[in-house]
Amino acid sequence: MASAIDSLLDTVDRAAEEGEIAAARASVLETLKTPGDPIELPDGRRIYPPRVLGIGAHEIIANLLDAQDPSRSRFVRLIGPPGTGKSQLARAAAHHLWAKAGKEVGDRHGQPFYGLVEINGGPSSDEFLFRYDYIPDPEDGGRVRLVEAAFARAMREGHLVMIDEANTIRDVALLSINATLDGRLTLYLPATGETVRAAPGFGVILAYNPGLVGATDIPDAWRSRFPATIEVTSNWGALLDLGAPRDLVHAAAHLDRERVTEEQLSWTPQFRDIEALADMMRRLDDRTGIALFVSNIAEQVAAGAITDAEAAAACRMLDEAGYKHLRVPATSKTPNLNGYPRAVTA
Repeated sequence: MASAIDSLLDTVDRAAEEGEIAAARASVLETLKTPGDPIELPDGRRIYPPRVLGIGAHEIIANLLDAQDPSRSRFVRLIGPPGTGKSQLARAAAHHLWAKAGKEVGDRHGQPFYGLVEINGGPSSDEFLFRYDYIPDPEDGGRVRLVEAAFARAMREGHLVMIDEANTIRDVALLSINATLDGRLTLYLPATGETVRAAPGFGVILAYNPGLVGATDIPDAWRSRFPATIEVTSNWGALLDLGAPRDLVHAAAHLDRERVTEEQLSWTPQFRDIEALADMMRRLDDRTGIALFVSNIAEQVAAGAITDAEAAAACRMLDEAGYKHLRVPATSKTPNLNGYPRAVTA
């Protein structure tokens, strides 16, 4: 395993000697200059929707979804590594459509509601995932009641649905809503004998990571049902605007560029990872924040979600960002990952 790590790092070093990294870094710095215009969501969170060929990605999504006639919509796939902001982009698109329709932000389950229903399935999902939910019966604690699933309710009420990590959901569940997605916009509910028809405003967005460990691919039948695909990458320029350390953002953006070009890297820290790291460093101190960050990476290595080579590359990112002085000596007994102390209790 060590030889694989050494091979990766040697490749990076050779590229640097040949000037390739310098060119890539110049390109990265250029992208950091254009974070786009921020959007304030009703929950108070400020987000920066990324751009596609100069156009706000949330506007592209909104233009593909026909709020008046859902049968004319082109449903959208958002693909990319975890932490790049796929879910935030879907929320920005939903908020854009909600405001465009002149609707007031409401309240649902104690949270601001602006027409977006988020659904998370999983490998245990069955064909009823999108049709029914079971909830405790308030009149009899030992019984459950059958109610409409969030998806069926969204169809009935004309809301936008985001199916998150769709490639972790069993095909039997996904294929059960083919008739909803092919223009018919109907969903049969066997328990009641009713067929739900999508109301104006209904639309569907998929958000998933094609390389997610343990996941499968989406059904082939869904590719034509979701013909618009946006590859979502981290908006590094927005991190600078949010106050993250400049050198850290530069190093993370540079490493992410290597992920795209180097076959050895399937994962690198993304927007959400660096945003959290910067916040922990701000709340605590650099050394403690990085220790918490490193322990997170170490746990993912142990679980097989991240390779040793990817963990080593993340530590090299910290070196490049100017934190190499926080490494412990090779002879130290402090638990560490590639020299960076982990957050292990005494």
